[in-house]
Amino acid sequence: MKLPNPTANQHFLSRAEQQLNALNPDALLTNQRIYSFSLTDREAHQIVLDDARGRSISSNLALRDLFSFSVIEGDRDRLNLEAMFGQYEVGIKFNTIELLRKLRSGDSNIKKEVIELFVAKLMNFLRNPYSIQKVLNTIGGLLAYHPTDPELLDHYRAVLEGRKPHQEYLCRQLGIDAATYQRWLAALFMALFRPAPDVPNLMEGIVKGLLESPSNSPQAAVFQFVDEHSDKRCLLSDRGYVTLLPESQGLSLSFNLNSTAFINYTFFDIDQFAAGKVPPRVIELYKTQPKNLHVQFVSNDLDALVTYNRNAVYQCAHGVYCSSTSVYGVREKS
Repeated sequence: MKLPNPTANQHFLSRAEQQLNALNPDALLTNQRIYSFSLTDREAHQIVLDDARGRSISSNLALRDLFSFSVIEGDRDRLNLEAMFGQYEVGIKFNTIELLRKLRSGDSNIKKEVIELFVAKLMNFLRNPYSIQKVLNTIGGLLAYHPTDPELLDHYRAVLEGRKPHQEYLCRQLGIDAATYQRWLAALFMALFRPAPDVPNLMEGIVKGLLESPSNSPQAAVFQFVDEHSDKRCLLSDRGYVTLLPESQGLSLSFNLNSTAFINYTFFDIDQFAAGKVPPRVIELYKTQPKNLHVQFVSNDLDALVTYNRNAVYQCAHGVYCSSTSVYGVREKS
């Protein structure tokens, strides 16, 4: 595992995803920008444009040394989690373009793109600094374990004990204490490290469990806005995800795909969803059936876009991002 690298400006929402929402997508990658909006009234779904010129994607949604756990004084390299993230970031743009291309052409061979995008987007939730407590509530149980491979164990100890000159400033900025920050980094490490090459990590195991659980009914829906509605844009939240259902009704996560498309993944637990409505023998029969991820493709559902954009604003930490200064379904403060 090659963890040392010189990257200090560390994105928690990748440049690749932001570039799919760039206001100038034809510019050189280093020159691409995105419009940022600050939250002004959560209940009223109101935002305000930060800068008419947009913000540089190269430095947007990033914090210095956020994922660094051992910074050696006088050395450009640091131990961080960038390599672990990179294995998923590299496929985001290709999978997004291919998924939308296939759906438009009627090609149903989309399982690879749908699953790989879900894994990458779930990683964004885990590494989001504005969701640290929620992440620890979700995967904090991993901290009861540690790697057994000697090299990996050394890295894990560095996560907990390594030199972090940035820690005090980051914790103050994020409103957390040092112990919480270190537990988050350790949980990320445990979720993302591979016990051996080509062996699934724990995060991929979580996704596999969601897709294959006998009790789950996995579904996905892709919403795209084209033709006369191609000017209607989908927001990118600083949290990286949007929830559309209360947790009591099942796991439902929506993610921005690009400036004119978003995807929603829903996992209904049959025991919870059908209790009292369906005979127990029918529920047990359902559990024995092989599970397939059903994907629906929807064009120009403006009600769905309003719901998505408003939830993105309501659930964001500080703001949202877009390829346009006009956001459909959301109030903009003048």
